[in-house]
Amino acid sequence: MSVYKFLVILLTCFILASCRLYKEQYEMQGKAGDIGDAMEHCRGYIKYVLPADAYVYIDTASSRETNEHFDIFLDLQDNDQEGYAQCRVNKRGLITYHAIREFTLKAQSFSEE
Repeated sequence: MSVYKFLVILLTCFILASCRLYKEQYEMQGKAGDIGDAMEHCRGYIKYVLPADAYVYIDTASSRETNEHFDIFLDLQDNDQEGYAQCRVNKRGLITYHAIREFTLKAQSFSEE
């Protein structure tokens, strides 16, 4: 095999691998509406940052609305672990805070403060 063919194959593999690893950035600005809209926006974001095999459930009993924002709480689960997440969505539909607790991936925590 010539060096040229080898480089073309190598470059093609690199490009394909890069495309598979690239993930479009999640839109932090969602629909401005009620607590239901905030819940779905938060759930969508948390599903985006977690592995595909993770389940995300909205904790409607803990989620609440204040005058300034919505605090949304979620339960997380996969085959090996359970955890929880919180999102804060302002009244304009923007996620302003999020944290994932007690849920790890490859011994690294997703936890953000």
